[in-house]
Amino acid sequence: MSKICRECRKGMLRITGMGAWEDTILVQCPECGEEYEVEPDGLGEGGMEMVRAFEIEQQRRQQEEKEDADG
Repeated sequence: MSKICRECRKGMLRITGMGAWEDTILVQCPECGEEYEVEPDGLGEGGMEMVRAFEIEQQRRQQEEKEDADG
């Protein structure tokens, strides 16, 4: 799969997290705003994109926990 958005065919996809079941990667196009899920190796990086998605998801959870504790 390409890293180019399948909707607008212009923007380079950005990893934003993991899917609801944590078995897919959420990506978003900065050009058109389209967000969708791709397979764990869906960007042609040999599965390393899943590692990045997991890291993003963990950071998001830590931020949410911190906000809950503070507020």
